[in-house]
Amino acid sequence: MVVKEIISELNQIVSRERVMSDRAILTTYLRPTSGYTTGESEPVLPIAVVRPPTTDHVSQILKFANDNGVPVVSFGGGTSLSGGLSASKPSILLDMSQMNNIVSVSLENSIATVQAGVTIETLDSVAQTGKVFVGHDPEMVGTTFGGAIATNGRGYLSAKYGSMGDQIHGLEVVMANGDIVTGSSIKDSYSSGLNLSNIFVGTEGIYGVITQAQIVLFPEAEERRHYALEFPSFQHGFLGIQRLFAEGINPAMVNFVEAAQDSEDNKIVVDSMSKAVLHLSLEGSSLAVDEEEAKVWDLVSQLGARDLGPTEAQQFWLNRHSPNEDRSFSQSDAGLKINTAVPPSRVLELRQQAINIFDIAGIHVENCSILGRPEMFSLGIPSGQTEVSQENLREAAEAVMTIAVDMGGAVEHSYGIGVRLNRPYANQLGDGGLHIARSLKEALDPNGILNPGKILLD
Repeated sequence: MVVKEIISELNQIVSRERVMSDRAILTTYLRPTSGYTTGESEPVLPIAVVRPPTTDHVSQILKFANDNGVPVVSFGGGTSLSGGLSASKPSILLDMSQMNNIVSVSLENSIATVQAGVTIETLDSVAQTGKVFVGHDPEMVGTTFGGAIATNGRGYLSAKYGSMGDQIHGLEVVMANGDIVTGSSIKDSYSSGLNLSNIFVGTEGIYGVITQAQIVLFPEAEERRHYALEFPSFQHGFLGIQRLFAEGINPAMVNFVEAAQDSEDNKIVVDSMSKAVLHLSLEGSSLAVDEEEAKVWDLVSQLGARDLGPTEAQQFWLNRHSPNEDRSFSQSDAGLKINTAVPPSRVLELRQQAINIFDIAGIHVENCSILGRPEMFSLGIPSGQTEVSQENLREAAEAVMTIAVDMGGAVEHSYGIGVRLNRPYANQLGDGGLHIARSLKEALDPNGILNPGKILLD
């Protein structure tokens, strides 16, 4: 079909003002891939941007697109950093921002039903009036539930509440042919066969478009205390984090960063003794927090930790969503963030090998960090290293990810796969896993219209 025919048909499905094809508007929807290019073609402008108001409209759009072989990319808050929102070929872009209704909030069941375009902070603001809250606290303001679920994102509170996928009770999804499927799971109570929701968590819209979600809400803690602890080195702080979890302490937030200090080259080296700061949060009843706090002080004092004081700790918490805040998993100041997950016993070994790989390639590592749990290890590579080619950066990054996979880990823990990580992810899946994932794609989207070129290698 030609572009005019596609736009004309879309105008019949939704009102004309919900279909945008002006080049100036389309350009605003382009999202670059952070870190390095993959050698693939640059993102292309969508054919049109459509803002559907209901699930039924999404269903009609997908049925039309599927019948005519027109690719479709769904777009939430636009906060993806892995290239998941970039079209590899002319596509219909579904802007889900107008599907932003909070359908219901059940305080009795601690579940909220929301459309995919609702932002995390919007629901959290409403939920807190009922003394409950959303357990997913992403880095970026404006993150939608649809996007967070599609990438299975992790945030500041993931140490206690897990990823976005861990906080889902059920989903409503529109399949490539327009069929509407709903699935719910009461995970801790029943064994009910296949959990349909899990097919769509972390798969970035390649199997279906999420239109609605049931989100688990958590009771407001009696008290939440924040701490800022400086360790003599990454090794000391990491050992402290391991011991905290081994002792049964269940922190709400773990944000641990080793940043290059007092170095002419502003880089971390393997035997670096750069100081590292742990931002830690404990929550629960006052008595429970008192008990955990006493354990924390006992553990960290043995490792040479220095308390930076309540002002520093509270300031980090209040400013955690600020673009200028120094966060362990921010991409605002780093040209590339590698977010691996490996068994905790292998983290220090991975850190050493990763720093060596980048050093040999002439690339500076600016920070190393842990987000949430001990296995969530990240490295930050600063932008502006003009002497470094994109190819060298990609090869070094993928070498580190290969080591992580060989250690029994994963290539990404927070941002999703998109296009930048599809090759390392294929290595993680292996031939058998890749076959299953591709078989699902062929079964659920036989015409390949949903978010083509993402996650799975063609």
